Amino acid sequence: MKFTLRVQANRQAVHFIDNVMENYTNIYSIPFSKELRFVLHELVINAIEAMEKIDTPSSYGKIQIQVLQNDEEITLTVIDEAQGITENDLKKALQFDPNEHYYNYTDRGRGLFFVKNMVDSIWFKHISRTKFLVGVSKKIHG
Repeated sequence: MKFTLRVQANRQAVHFIDNVMENYTNIYSIPFSKELRFVLHELVINAIEAMEKIDTPSSYGKIQIQVLQNDEEITLTVIDEAQGITENDLKKALQFDPNEHYYNYTDRGRGLFFVKNMVDSIWFKHISRTKFLVGVSKKIHG
């Protein structure tokens, strides 16, 4: 099973993608469905926020989501039209330390840490100066 979604980078897209993933995981009885839905939700939110930071109007900016499932695993990729994350910021995000942020909790900043710990692998790729890919895979069988 493989499908690709291309959506405008706005908050309505988050709800649309959440609904698509909920239906997909329910119809096909996908193991780890809640975790996979959480992971994709976080990646899409991050992509939208990255595009908002560079002032890409939501009517122009697009996000591409691809879901690829085979017998052993599911791979999710999200491509945005932002500039990506620096190596230094990426390391910080993947090694979130709750003690370091004890008095500075916000509703954001922990997503990639949780995502990393819910999947089997995570990778990042600068496709171009303005396109950034985040991919994850999770074993579902075998």
